[in-house]
Amino acid sequence: MEIDTHEVQGRVKVTVLQPKGELDGRTYQQLIGKAQELYGAGARDMVLDLGEVRFLSSSGLVALHSIGRLLQGREILDPEAGWSALHTIEHEVSGKQPLNQHLKLVNPQPAVDKVLQMTGFKQAFEIYAGVEAAVAAF
Repeated sequence: MEIDTHEVQGRVKVTVLQPKGELDGRTYQQLIGKAQELYGAGARDMVLDLGEVRFLSSSGLVALHSIGRLLQGREILDPEAGWSALHTIEHEVSGKQPLNQHLKLVNPQPAVDKVLQMTGFKQAFEIYAGVEAAVAAF
């Protein structure tokens, strides 16, 4: 998976990540690793542009959740923890408020949008049509 990144200055500096391809069991750790690298370098507000993500699996959902937790300064769940990790994710995304004010999602393609809707992630994250709108929301 290729992941482009750049920064945009709004009211705060925002880091934009744009993964390309499929976000699945083969690639999700790469996206988490990139977010961790950027967080380690000082990034605290991120936009994840899903415009070029063709497919989103349950592992991809783990990546979204993990990046959200990272930006909250919380420990990332170990996906190898099995059901306990999945139950934690389910509990956290079922809340009434967006999961994280430091991560916005942008431009999910129809297949990805459907997965976000079916799993409750669409209610757990703020989703915008474009990067400019997402950056302005910080």
